[in-house]
Amino acid sequence: MREIRHAIVDIDRYLEAAARAQQQHEAERWRQELRPRAIRSFAERAAKLTWSRALLKLIVEELYPDDLFTELVGNLDRVPARHWPRVLAIAVALRHSWRRDGLTRVARRLRVSLATPVDRTNRRRQRTSSTRPSPIPFSGSPRPRQGSPLRFDPARRGSRP
Repeated sequence: MREIRHAIVDIDRYLEAAARAQQQHEAERWRQELRPRAIRSFAERAAKLTWSRALLKLIVEELYPDDLFTELVGNLDRVPARHWPRVLAIAVALRHSWRRDGLTRVARRLRVSLATPVDRTNRRRQRTSSTRPSPIPFSGSPRPRQGSPLRFDPARRGSRP
């Protein structure tokens, strides 16, 4: 009885190995011979392909967006064609946003600003504060006063010597 079990196990292993070898052979044949011909044929037939919702969905699906994509975009069936570039940009950004530098690279390549309104305001303040005089109001010429400083002292307004 043991010998029969060993023989069955050996036959099973042999059949599994043969099936794996057959699959590997078919995969190699596909890659080396059949795939290039099939892709060339596809490329010729796709020459007149235009933007379609099916193509949009296929590309988005290939990018594996997370739930945030649906939150930002909504149902792809309801997105008008004029918004498809934005949809694809969001999907690509989500794909590369697992690290900050990845999102930064995508934004830079697409020329999309990542600055938030608060960032822009702070940057404006920094720029203006370094180029403008202080916000304290003053009147008159920025040149030094001429004449005697005893005539008028702004600190003692209204009092005369």
